[in-house]
Amino acid sequence: MEEKRWPIIGISLLMILLIYSFLTTVFKSDQKRFSHDRIFVDYSDYRHNSKTEPVQRTTAHAPTYRHPNAYKAAQEANEIKRTMFQNVMTATISTYNTHMSEALKNTPSPSAQFPKPVKNQQYDQIIDLSMKPQPEIQSGMQHFASGNYQKALELFNSALDKVDAMDVKHRIDLFSMMAECYFKLRSDDGYIQNKIRQVRMERRLKQVIQATFPEKADSMMAFDWSTTQEASKQLLRMRSLAARSDSPQMQEMLKRAELDLEVSRKVSQ
Repeated sequence: MEEKRWPIIGISLLMILLIYSFLTTVFKSDQKRFSHDRIFVDYSDYRHNSKTEPVQRTTAHAPTYRHPNAYKAAQEANEIKRTMFQNVMTATISTYNTHMSEALKNTPSPSAQFPKPVKNQQYDQIIDLSMKPQPEIQSGMQHFASGNYQKALELFNSALDKVDAMDVKHRIDLFSMMAECYFKLRSDDGYIQNKIRQVRMERRLKQVIQATFPEKADSMMAFDWSTTQEASKQLLRMRSLAARSDSPQMQEMLKRAELDLEVSRKVSQ
């Protein structure tokens, strides 16, 4: 049905254009046909072999004559043309809607492609808690963005004490930002410890999601912290790049790769 839909729509649009062109040609106003405003020219001075200069005469326009019913006829023609065009458009749109309804009748709904969740109280609670605003976390983000890492760390620790134990989403964000604060403060142990807490909380959330959406359980296995082997390869790449550049940004990336390898070793045990 979908292969026949577009030719029908194209033919319908072509018919509209042809009908509109026909109506425009047929009902074109003919008011000018009744106009006889021609210039009067006196040829009496243009005699044979006459060398006398022609007398200058003032040209005058003949009185304009119009058919008494021309304006009314033009109005009626325009009204008929407008009515016919509206009828053609209505019929075309109706035909288009009919064919589109037939074509989409057997098309599955987009919502049918989404996995169907299993009733899970923990998942519902996590979603509800994640929607609640956390002012201290936002304030800590602002201090972190301004470079005040110590103040941001204090706010994150304060927010962590107030966040519900089931608020997994906000706990993941807090552990991640606290690790970044420790990294900026050059505290390797603080970075590693909070990254480990972040990974464990992410795995907890993944288990809840897998239980809620069993159809997507296999695809969720790919979302995890890097393995020791992957972290080692990343560290080797960073060392290769750092050997060609001693910029502060490159040294920071190398340091992060070294700490991430240690995190991988801890979470893999």
